[in-house]
Order: sequence, then structure tokens, then C-alpha cells
Amino acid sequence: MCGICGYVGVGQAAPVLREMLLIMERHRLGFESAGIATLYDGKILLRKDSGSVDMVFPLGGDWSSFLVGGVGVGHVRYPSPIMSGLVGEDRFAHPFLSCDGRIVLVHNGTVNDYREIWGELSSHEFSSFDRRRGIINDSEVIVHLLEEDILGSRGDVTEAVRRTCERLVRNPLNQLLFAFVYVGEPLKVYVVSGREFEGKRKVVVAHRKSFDSVFASYRDYGIDGREPLVYEAIKPFVNVEGDDVEVLPYDTLAVLTSDGYSVSSLE
Repeated sequence: MCGICGYVGVGQAAPVLREMLLIMERHRLGFESAGIATLYDGKILLRKDSGSVDMVFPLGGDWSSFLVGGVGVGHVRYPSPIMSGLVGEDRFAHPFLSCDGRIVLVHNGTVNDYREIWGELSSHEFSSFDRRRGIINDSEVIVHLLEEDILGSRGDVTEAVRRTCERLVRNPLNQLLFAFVYVGEPLKVYVVSGREFEGKRKVVVAHRKSFDSVFASYRDYGIDGREPLVYEAIKPFVNVEGDDVEVLPYDTLAVLTSDGYSVSSLE
């Protein structure tokens, strides 16, 4: 049960993302590693490592001067059963970059047929590859699929997302909750609420005129004895009673901008 979040607006993304990651970590959505990526001046800036959010992003650390920009995504990792051996190194942490460095992606869930998809992407290099075990982080296949599909759709990101999801849903046990930033659309965060056979993993998107737009993981049940997360990760930034707030239905794509968000069906 990982936690994912994002921000887009006129402020700095990284401090907002760090606070949301801390809240999700306290609710046990992640503990093994943490990562934040921002987009600034046409480049993706990324920092991730194993350890708690406070360890990877300590108060007063240089991350705040490095991770500049008003668009970004974040992740705290709770390794899935099939990935439980991939811990303790920054290469296993999210976010993941595409080979061309133009897409950065975070994922919550499991890609059970990742080995098959990995084989289909033989021309791509995988940063999480563990040569000794002959394994990669299953989530990393998504960013490489998306890279191929954006190229194949001639930059139509919505069509690319549909194609990526169509490939992933061939295995009904795959869980498709992910978000990404794309250099070609530098003022947007894309959030995909895809198939989720357990019905547990959800995301909430929100917009506040004085604060821009955010999204974060949403859980209406507790994990490992913790209180349910529900809207806690976004509460420091939006009024859940008065601002635009929506828990995304499955099989939808939300596009966040500083002016609000739009939601469309992927079916």
C-alpha cells in the first residue's frame, strides 16, 4: 500500500509534496523509501532514496533548493509481496523516469505480469534492474510503456494513457493507480485511476483558487492499526467542505492544472 501525491500551481511543489508524504507515511501508506520529482525549465528534477520521508527530505536539507518548480509528484513506498526483496536502495524507490527523461511517474499497486511486459520493452533500460536477482521494480514498466505510447500517439497524452492501460488490463490482477508529469505538457499533472480489483486503492483530487491543485492517495480504512487516511493528506491545503474535491472513480483520467482539474473516462 504505497502513497502517491501531486501538486501543480504557482507555488513551489516540493514542500507541499513533502508534507503530504509525511501524512501518508504516518497512516502507514509507505515506510521503506520516499521520492519527489519536480519539473522546472523543461527538465525533470528527481530525488529519492530508501528511508523515511524525514530521512530523505530532512528539514533544512538541500533538497528544497534543488527540487524547484511548481509541478511535481511524490511517493512513499510500501513494498508489495512480489517486490518485498527489493528494498534498501534508491533505485527501487519511486518516482521512475522514462529513457528519454521526459516522463516521471509514481505508481500504487502491483503489475503482476511485469516480466512479460519487461520482455516487450527490450530496447529500454530499467534503472531498477537488479542483476544479481534478475528482477526489476514492477512499477517501472508503466513509465516505459507510456513513453512508447506517447511516441506512438504523436504526443496525444490521453490516447497514450488509454493504450498503456489497455496493455496493463490484459492481466485482471494488475492495479492501475498512477500519476505522471510529462515535459511536453509542463503545466499539468496526469492522474490515472485505473482498474483495481481489490477496490481499496483510490485517489482524491482537489482545487483551491488561492492554492492551485493537488491530489493524494485516499483510503477509507486503516492500515496496520492506523486511522483511515481519507482526506488527511490534502486537508492542510484545501477545504474539503468548500473547495472542489473529488474521489476519482475507477477507469478515469484526471488532468490537474493551476486553474482546476478535468476528469474523463478511460473506457
